Amino acid sequence: MSLDIKDPKIQITIGLILFGLILAGLFFKFSYQPSQKRIQGLSVEEAKQRQELEQVRAAVARLPELEEQYKALEKKWGKAQELLPTDSEIPSLLKKITNAGIESGVRFLVFKPGKLASATQLSAAIPVTMSVIGNFDQITTFMAKLGNLSRIIISSNIKINPNNDPIRTIKADFTANAYVFKSGGDQASAKAKTSRKPR
Repeated sequence: MSLDIKDPKIQITIGLILFGLILAGLFFKFSYQPSQKRIQGLSVEEAKQRQELEQVRAAVARLPELEEQYKALEKKWGKAQELLPTDSEIPSLLKKITNAGIESGVRFLVFKPGKLASATQLSAAIPVTMSVIGNFDQITTFMAKLGNLSRIIISSNIKINPNNDPIRTIKADFTANAYVFKSGGDQASAKAKTSRKPR
């Protein structure tokens, strides 16, 4: 059976088919494709948001642990502040050193504080050159007292020699390094602690 394309009915049918195909093409190009791209974009964004949410949940779960770590650091910092005087307390610290020597029974031949030198970002050290004489017990007691002071004092360059004295038979030469906070160290440490504090 042949189709008569001159037949108005056939022409209308063909026209409707072509019109439907054009509509389908326009729908695919201007509606379906953009919608698919938008759906894909939303899927990617959803996956990203889920990942960020998981990261937030993990961070929230670690908050108690981080708070405990912060408290431990704060406690250590407090102990460090007790061990390190400020530079304004140096005269008092030097007096404690001489008192430790007097209480131990040693005699000072040399007691020479040096210049304050930077040790770390927040601390500095003042070297104190000393030469003392005494018997064995007096010298060892003095060294022990220095180590047991409530401040950080580290002795170095220790030289022990006999002394020509029937009572003070030993001469000890050494340098005691006393560590202190630098000027403004407390303010700097406070700022550092504030910046590390969990929010």
